Amino acid sequence: MAKKKQKPKKKTGRKSAPAHSSGFKFSLPLLAVLLITTLVFSGTLSNDFVNWDDDVNILENDNLNDFTAQNVGRIFHPEYGRVIGNYNPLPIFTFAVEKAIFGLNPTVFHFTNLLLHLCCVFLVWLLGRRLGLSVWAAAFLALLFGIHPMRVESVAWATERKDVLFGVFYFGAMLTWLRYLTDKGKKYFLATLGLFVLALFSKIQAVSLPLTLLVLDYWQKRDLRFKLLIEKIPFFALSLVFGLAGIYFLGEDGSLEDATKYTFLERLLVGAYSYCVYLVKAVVPYRMSPMYPYPASLSGAFYAAPAAVAVVAALFFYAFKKNWRVTAFSIAFFTVNVMFVLQILGAGQGYIADRFTYIPYFGLFFGAAWGVDYLLKNKPQMKTAVAAACAVLFLAYAATTYQQVKIWKNGLTLWTHVLKYYDYVTTPWVNLGHYHRDLKQRDKALQYYSKALDINGKKGEIYNSRGKLYFDSGQNDLALADFEKAVQFSPEVAEIHINRGAAYGMGGDFDKALENINAGLAIDPRHKNGLLNRSKIYMMRNQAAEAQADHKIILELDPNNADIWFEYGQTQNLLGDPAAGLQSMNRAVELNPNNKAFYRERAKVQQKLGNTAAAQQDMQRAQ
Repeated sequence: MAKKKQKPKKKTGRKSAPAHSSGFKFSLPLLAVLLITTLVFSGTLSNDFVNWDDDVNILENDNLNDFTAQNVGRIFHPEYGRVIGNYNPLPIFTFAVEKAIFGLNPTVFHFTNLLLHLCCVFLVWLLGRRLGLSVWAAAFLALLFGIHPMRVESVAWATERKDVLFGVFYFGAMLTWLRYLTDKGKKYFLATLGLFVLALFSKIQAVSLPLTLLVLDYWQKRDLRFKLLIEKIPFFALSLVFGLAGIYFLGEDGSLEDATKYTFLERLLVGAYSYCVYLVKAVVPYRMSPMYPYPASLSGAFYAAPAAVAVVAALFFYAFKKNWRVTAFSIAFFTVNVMFVLQILGAGQGYIADRFTYIPYFGLFFGAAWGVDYLLKNKPQMKTAVAAACAVLFLAYAATTYQQVKIWKNGLTLWTHVLKYYDYVTTPWVNLGHYHRDLKQRDKALQYYSKALDINGKKGEIYNSRGKLYFDSGQNDLALADFEKAVQFSPEVAEIHINRGAAYGMGGDFDKALENINAGLAIDPRHKNGLLNRSKIYMMRNQAAEAQADHKIILELDPNNADIWFEYGQTQNLLGDPAAGLQSMNRAVELNPNNKAFYRERAKVQQKLGNTAAAQQDMQRAQ
């Protein structure tokens, strides 16, 4: 039979997808990458919270106590939503959702971190394909990003939700920008801007995105003209606003105090040294620690670092001039994303933190993936050797990451690991003391606090910690002695004055108690514990109006504190407004319906207002 002639297909006007399309046609390598990453990080699911920022961000964060519109608003409020000087409301919001649904279950929090990390791995794979990598090279890039040991801190530390969360929005913004460059659709420009805002609300490190967009422009061979900067004015404006606000918040909280340790020239040396360390650790992730304390003095390596940075800069400019696009792109992406976290403006207790590399390493990893792709395509005789080298590299990284995850099991494993490298600083000793104190292991806690004081006997915060331990165990004289030394060495810390006031109050000297608490509140007028202690002294002295003023401020800080609502109602009643007092006590009962004292005292107010039946009902509930 004669074959029928096939009719020519009509053109649809659409171009066929290129071989490097980012679709799911080649999803098997991607699935393998996601599975391997999950297995390597599976140990995080059995980890607990650690006593390093997990307490203030999650365990003791008043904004997580009640998932209401009011509390959500407080999370996003720059005044109430800041934690240790950091304004990153979106991660805190996710913590609030998890606590509302699952309670303080660490497995849930770690699972979310891992899930977000897997989303980032997926987006990295898509970016690799969009930027021209083959399927297997994109898989190499994604796996390198997924299981590199320097990822552990960002994934295994619950508090570092901000890394993996801002990573999702950041990589998403890069993808939508690439679509904008291809399709010129305004919706992709706006989508990039929206994702940028979400990234900024997740972590301030996202301020580098406008520079990253310029690097992507270079990769896409856009004409490097002034109009590219004009186009990005909204992005630069957002970066400036969030960046300046972040610096202000850190300074207001006192987190920039370490910046005064060095001169400005020395801080530049710290930045150069950090840059070089990050480059080296991208290949050989050596001596990883959750904390890298600043050195007491700068060694020769710090003074040699600028020369190494100059070599990298020279390589970049040579590559740019010679149009070695991969080399120039890799160096530029890494640099613009790491430059703001080099601790030139110091913040916190350490530097060269592993978590700071979460986004920057994409540039270096992309360059490595491109090199592997080139060898596989152009050097077929080297395929076996390249595959073997990659296998060895990934096995080494996977094993290291799997072991590093165990360090974040709890506070004991975390700070014991830090002591392996930095037993000459006080922070790990103090935090081990906190860990044992929380477990009511008083003797061990005292041992660690005393060791910290042996290292630095002029640090008021350590005397304050040991003093609180004495205070809680009823040894008020020892507590008072430690608080006296704490005030001597750290008179600028509000909590120390307040704790000394509490010790005087415990000893019956209410005049000195009030004097010290007032001194602490003069430093920090919104110190909740200070306000609470002062309100109790006022109540003991029948100064209801003064106590009520403190209650109002406490309720601004912690609007879901049932005890304060109850005490606020008592002061309202004492000041002749039992109707308002009843409303406050109703709020206390609503927040804590199982406190018999609330019902008993509310019954008295009900009786005073003539609500006999309601008073009897409350007394029955109290009984």
